[in-house]
Amino acid sequence: MDRRLRTHSEHVLVIGQDNLLERGVHDCLSGAGYRVDSTADFKNLANTIAEVTPDLAMLDLCSEGEGIDVLAILKQVNERFPSLPVIVFFDESIEHIMLDALKLRILDYLVKPLNQERLLFSLHGSLERARLESENSNYAEQLEAANSELQARLEEIQSDQQAGRLVQKKMQPLSPATIFDYQFEHLVIPANYLSGDFVDYHQVSDNKLVFYLVDVTGHGSSSAFVTVLIKQLSIRSRRHFRMEHHHEVKSAAWMLSWINRNLLEAELDCHSTIFLGVIDKEKRTLNYSYGGHFPQAIFSSPDNTCFLKGRGLPLGLFEGAEYEDHHVELPKDFGITLMSDGVLEIIPEANLSKKEDRLIEIVEEGRRSGGDDLNTIFDALKLDELQDAPDDISVLSIRSLERS
Repeated sequence: MDRRLRTHSEHVLVIGQDNLLERGVHDCLSGAGYRVDSTADFKNLANTIAEVTPDLAMLDLCSEGEGIDVLAILKQVNERFPSLPVIVFFDESIEHIMLDALKLRILDYLVKPLNQERLLFSLHGSLERARLESENSNYAEQLEAANSELQARLEEIQSDQQAGRLVQKKMQPLSPATIFDYQFEHLVIPANYLSGDFVDYHQVSDNKLVFYLVDVTGHGSSSAFVTVLIKQLSIRSRRHFRMEHHHEVKSAAWMLSWINRNLLEAELDCHSTIFLGVIDKEKRTLNYSYGGHFPQAIFSSPDNTCFLKGRGLPLGLFEGAEYEDHHVELPKDFGITLMSDGVLEIIPEANLSKKEDRLIEIVEEGRRSGGDDLNTIFDALKLDELQDAPDDISVLSIRSLERS
């Protein structure tokens, strides 16, 4: 006998009326280290199984007696104890019922008279198979529970993101909106529920207004949080414009430096690109500064359509970053168009230069048609057909209402 089989201590219940068989099985299994119980009480079999809680049952199909239907009993055991592994014994005299027995849930069957080594191998294999089935069942239940928990968590996150998206939309300015003699319109198409793109425009003094388009790296909650922070910083900046002794804050570059310092102090693991402009209605000038924003802003007038030149480092990356101020005299009839870099990803042209040329063409087409710049861009880029944006897409359009 293989000594490796003498290390088991599982509990086995032998069910049958053959005393000699029962003693032989009992001696064999006990000698191999198994705990063994036996019963011939088929009437109370369910109670016996519930009481002794065996790891495996061995049922003698040859058991006979008044009121004993062994197949019916086997079926009841299957139904009452579906996780209990069963081995059956039979001999040639009952081969006619074996096919019916095999249709029920049994792990193995042995032909009488029993061979002890075959009995032990069958028992060992059946217990191992039952153990694996139990583990798989437990894993399946754990996986189902984990999936249910994950689904609930995803639904919660989705709900939170939807709420966050509503908050983000509430933070955006009205579109269209008129400030002084200029009309502002914007469009933000997020790649996810929450957007890393944000636009804003507001009056900061009796004769000045500020506008910007910011693109925060990444997607989701972290980038959306940065847009909220920048919004709050832009609100705080209004106080500086109203403080006459702070002349330097009336500079677009100063504002970018100030926002950059605040983002660095917040120690957020993302950075932002931005175009920020300040319009002085009395002087009819535009003061603007770039913070790594691309593509460049497009300036249009009856005479020309071109990119506003400039460069600068992204916000939230470099301490002491310096930003350039640029100044443009504004004609009576002008337009300024800002777009996030997500627009470049949906333009089919082959290279960056051609993509930029296409942006200029779109703005020029809008000016020639005399229509709404934002609608022209929307139609030209076929944004209504866009299913899944590869990146956040934002457009901000500023137009003078005073025509030459």
